[in-house]
Order: sequence, then structure tokens, then C-alpha cells
Amino acid sequence: MTSKLLLAAASAGFLFGAAHSAIAADAKAPKPTAAVLKNLQAAQAANNKKDFPAALAAVEAAKQVSDRTPYDNYLIARFSTSIHVGMKDLDGATPDAEAAADIDPAAIPDAEKASVYNTAMQLSMRAKQDDKAAKYAKLFLATTPPPTGQELESAAVALFQGGDYATATSIAQKNIEAATAAGKKPSFNDLQIIMNSQVKQKDEAGAEQTLETMIANYNRPEDWNQIMGVALTTKGMRDIDYIYMGRLMFLQGGKITPSDASLIGSTASRLGFLGEAVQAEKLGGTGFPEPGPKVDADKKTFAQQVAAGAKQNGVYNVKTAEAAYGYGMYADAETLAKAAKTKGGVPDATEPDMVAAMAQAAQGKYADAVQTFGTVNQPNPASARVVRLWTYFVKAKANPSTATAN
Repeated sequence: MTSKLLLAAASAGFLFGAAHSAIAADAKAPKPTAAVLKNLQAAQAANNKKDFPAALAAVEAAKQVSDRTPYDNYLIARFSTSIHVGMKDLDGATPDAEAAADIDPAAIPDAEKASVYNTAMQLSMRAKQDDKAAKYAKLFLATTPPPTGQELESAAVALFQGGDYATATSIAQKNIEAATAAGKKPSFNDLQIIMNSQVKQKDEAGAEQTLETMIANYNRPEDWNQIMGVALTTKGMRDIDYIYMGRLMFLQGGKITPSDASLIGSTASRLGFLGEAVQAEKLGGTGFPEPGPKVDADKKTFAQQVAAGAKQNGVYNVKTAEAAYGYGMYADAETLAKAAKTKGGVPDATEPDMVAAMAQAAQGKYADAVQTFGTVNQPNPASARVVRLWTYFVKAKANPSTATAN
């Protein structure tokens, strides 16, 4: 499992709010040295005109003032950060933002601390300076009021990438619980943090469950590709579960490796699911007899086999429904499966509903499929996962706007 779950770093936008409280004559703010203030006023005027070279020259002049206070140095770093951001020079802005955040906290006005630490955190993350980003994230979290929403998510990402997995996971878990309680889907970034932390701790079961949650909420193809391969290697899978997973993989249209196609094809061939064996062969599956000749022979009388279902028992109907699905005769498969459930006597009582639901999905009757899959109760954990994955698929198809990528 660990090899299949790739760690993914979440990206975040930048929201800069550089504070120029001294120039704005904030009565509560400290006062800069007069010479520093004069140069920063010149820098602000040039910056407003987008005359960035003149603005930077004025900042450099402020740096040359002797006997500067920590607050002077703070203002100089903040102004320089703002100018570089205006120039879209984020590489140049990074050391200035970090310098501002590294100033003695006593020199930073309380109202500006959140912006200072958030800016330094974001730029350090961009520069892949993970240790620094985590340090600023902790300072950001300690501001009043503490960050919320996207800013809190970004802080959690910074902490995770900086190695503080416990704190990052705690924040992400609280965010997920709050979203769930509010009837909202959890943030993709929070889910990634949880899953990545589980991977690092070798909690494969937990990571797989989180991956399922990501699929249920965001329906990303790359997550589907991961869970498909994981599901096929799950301990406790019955032979029929490989057939059901193969059908989902074929219908979902994601990436199917030759080894997965071979596993599905071999199982299908051994069980007599000829249609699935043909599909697996087309996708690179090997290691099983060529199914073509048997399919051609069976199809010659298959219409009569379907018609005979009306006078046959439940077992006959469900087996014929399975074959009809494999041949792409989905309406017949649905009808036969429903007849099998009505007639009864099927050893696996869940099989008629499973086949009917899959046939409904293949016909595009997704809302019906959601309802039918909802009646399937599998006590076997591996089999239950197959049902869940099919359910995620049809729910996303039935309501595509509610399951979109982040």
C-alpha cells in the first residue's frame, strides 16, 4: 500500500497585507526613526507609481541609517517584501519576509503579526524551506485571533512538510470533523495531510480508508487508479469480487495495468466469464486461454438462453445475467438478475442485486444503481469495499457537481 500512495504537497495562494502603520499615523504603533521614516515614505510613493527601482533604492537608503531600532528593521523588511511582491519577484520577497518574521515579536504590532507570519510561511513554503515554513506556521497559529479556513489549512500543510506530523494531523482532523458536522465535504488538503501522515506511520488500513473518502468526495482519476490497484490486492477477496472489480475498472475507464488485466482475465477465464476475459485480453491481460472461440460459440445460442430464463430457477437466471453483462447486454442482465432475486434459491443472496446494479450503471441509470447498491450488505470486508467503490462511482455519475476535483 505504501508504495502506491504518493505523498502530495498542497499548494496555497498568497494574500499579502503589508502594514504601514507608521506612515498611516496609527497612534498605537511604535514610531520609526525619522530618517528611516523619510526614506520609507519615498519608497511608498515610488511603489505606488510602480517605479520599483526607485522604491528599492529608497529602501536601501533606509538600511543605511545608523542606530536603527528593531521596529525600523521590521518596517524596512516589510516594505521591501511588498515591493518585490509588486514586481512579481517572489524569490526576492522571500528573504525580506523571513527577516520581518524573525524580528523580536515585541517590535511587531499585534495587529500585524498574523500577516507577517502568514506571508513568511507562504513564501518559505514556495521556496521549499520546510523548516522555516513550519516555524512561521507555529507563530501564525499563536496569533489572535488564530487563522481559520484556507489559512489554517496552509499552516497545517507547512507543519506537515516541516515534519510536525502530529500537529498537522490534529489540525486537519479537527477541520474534517467541523466540515462533517456542518454538512460540508472535507477539504482536499486536509484529507491529503491525514493520508500522508498515515502513510508515513505505515497505517495502511487508515490510509486506504482516507483514500476512499477522497474518492467519495472528489472523484479524482489518479485516486481511482490508486484504489483500484489496492482493492485487487486486498486480503479476503472472493473470486467473484475480482470479476466485479474488473467490471468497475472497465466501466470507470481509468488506468489498468497489464498485470491487473491478467489477474482479472485469468479469474474470468477460470470461472467461465467469457465477456470479461475478452475485455481483459484487449487491455493487455495474458496467461489465460484465448476466449474468442468460446464466446463465438456461446453467442450463437445466447438469445435462446436468455429467453429460457422465464421458465428456469433463480440460479439459472443469475448465471445468465452474469453472462449477459459480460456480453454487453445490460438490459437483459438487469431483467434476469431481478428475476433471479424474485425466484430465490441463489447461494449468494447478494449476487442478483449486484448484477442488477452493475447493469443499471452500465446503462447510465445511475440513480437506480445507487438505490440498488444500497441494498447490498456484504459482511466480508473485502467484498464490502467492492460494493462501496461501485457506490462511489455511481453516486459521482448521478450527481457530478457534488464530486469534483479540488
